[in-house]
Formats: sequence, C-alpha cells, structure tokens
Amino acid sequence: MTRRLVPWAFFPDEEASSIFEVDYGSLQESEKEAVLFDLDNTIARWGEDDLSEKVIGLLDEIVGLGFKVGILTNSKKKKVKSFVESLPYPCQFNAQKPRRKNFFSLLDRMEVEPSRAVMVGDQLLTDVLGANRAGLYSIRVEPIERGREFSFTAVNRLIEDLLFSLRDLFRIIKRFKY
Repeated sequence: MTRRLVPWAFFPDEEASSIFEVDYGSLQESEKEAVLFDLDNTIARWGEDDLSEKVIGLLDEIVGLGFKVGILTNSKKKKVKSFVESLPYPCQFNAQKPRRKNFFSLLDRMEVEPSRAVMVGDQLLTDVLGANRAGLYSIRVEPIERGREFSFTAVNRLIEDLLFSLRDLFRIIKRFKY
C-alpha cells in the first residue's frame, strides 16, 4: 500500500522561537511522556561539539517534569559521538529523517508510543515531516543560527520558505472564501 503525502504533513502542530519558549507544562498536561530533540541548530550550533550549560539545564528541567528525553539526529555518529554519548539521554544517530524507522527505533528504546511523544526540531523537511509521518506531536523552533549549517540544509531552507509562504497564502484565501 502506498502512502500519500498530504500537504499538512509538512507543517508543525506548534511553533516556538526556541527550545526555551516551548510550553513543556502544556505538553505534560496533554499526557505526553517523551520529548525528542533534533541536535544540529536545535539544541546545539551546527558543527559544535558540546551543549551549552543553559541547554543542559533545560533538559534537566524537562526530565524533572517527568518526561523522557531523547536525541534524534541525522548527523553521523563519528561527528558528534564524543559529546552526545556523554549525555544521559538515548540518541539515534544517522536517523535519516524524515524516514519513520528511526523515530520508532528510538521510541522503542525509550518504551514510549509515538502518540505520547513530541519531536522538537528546526527543519520542516526532516524533523517536522518525519514526526508527523510517525504520529508524533511536532514542534518547529527557529534554527539557532540560520546560515551556519550543512550545505544541503540551505536548499531545505529555501523549500521551507516557499512552504510557509504557500501556507500563509492558503490561510488568506480561506478567510476570503468563507
């Protein structure tokens, strides 16, 4: 059976300016159990080999709220292994987002159903699309430093900008139609 890609699969359930602006309390109230984070440009600057103390503090706070935390990254293991493996959170390297397989793999290790999980990431075409396809609640945050990223990501950003423009246009048309 082939799966059809529907337009709304590209858009997040929620948006925030950064991981620090996400309302984790409301996620807790909605009975979510796990928060998965993208790595590059979501919780760490692309190319850096550690997390800031502020990010580590936030992750600790999220765990303190009762969430399980995981990291799902398309980065190769050898690139980020040195600092990610020192963290107390499960990590799925080379996730091949937006493919669903590794969302499920990480959630299986965490013993959490997709409907009880949240994915927080900075890209529509990888983090959001993959989360939506896998049945997770998706939150898109602004990249930490747009422009400082893997070269292929720049192409994704152009497509994202186009998708957001089309979404905004659709909303305007819908307002006039009804």
